Amino acid sequence: MITRLGIDQALGVQLAIRYLPSGILALEDALAGNAQFAGVAFTALPSFIAKKKPVSAIAVLSSGVPPYSILIRPDLAATVRSLKDIKGRSIGIPMGSVTSKTYLQVMLELWLANNGVRRNEVRWVQTNQNLAGMQGSLVSGMVDAVFCEEPLAGTLVRKKIGLRLASLSSADTLGGAGWASHIRAVLACPREVIERQPQRVELMTAMLKRSLRWMQHKQPDDIVAKLGIEDAELSQDLADPIRRIPNLFSPDGRFKPAEVEASRQFLIETGTPLPAGLRIRGLIADQWVNR
Repeated sequence: MITRLGIDQALGVQLAIRYLPSGILALEDALAGNAQFAGVAFTALPSFIAKKKPVSAIAVLSSGVPPYSILIRPDLAATVRSLKDIKGRSIGIPMGSVTSKTYLQVMLELWLANNGVRRNEVRWVQTNQNLAGMQGSLVSGMVDAVFCEEPLAGTLVRKKIGLRLASLSSADTLGGAGWASHIRAVLACPREVIERQPQRVELMTAMLKRSLRWMQHKQPDDIVAKLGIEDAELSQDLADPIRRIPNLFSPDGRFKPAEVEASRQFLIETGTPLPAGLRIRGLIADQWVNR
């Protein structure tokens, strides 16, 4: 949105955006010197620190509860009616390795555990987090269900490829779970950038804050219209979750104490320890976004 609004040019720079398959790869790319910043899951940062790869989160991109849903094949509607019915079924999801699971896999394992389904009671199937991957897995019968993010979930429902079994964004889904409002996506960078190029961090956070502020004062359809998407149905798929989940994006990029605490609880619940001697605030460098 920054480039679409011309915010970078207004501040005398040109922001170049490259898309990589995952936030972890994007941050690794920044550490390799190919970029200064990366969008990544906040809860992935401890693993970088543990591997002696110093990084920091400089701003929050997302807010509120996670916009993820479990969708089932339509032909299973009569037999799979709750999360407990997922036991013994196959679930399509982007997967990591035995020692390094993806954020989506970790979150789904926690969600299922809260509903009495252990990780070894479902069959995990590697499925790409895109329309082709999720659609192919459901239509072919390779999986019974998929776990995916908006707006992809909405597109699959609209196309009648999947039925929404449960959504993390529903008010009653997580009840009083302390980790529910954990920070999902952040803008992060190598600490070397913070130490040697603080002016770049200041400029990047300034551009992000202007973009988030603009979005706060616009209707969902107006936000999506700025993307220049010609497909009317796809545009509605993008606007719908913004309409249904008002706090989908951070309003100002700041790290709210309650969300930081929820993130700490998320790490505890998922068995993702912070490196020895590091507190969760040690993952954050928010002096610029707080200005």
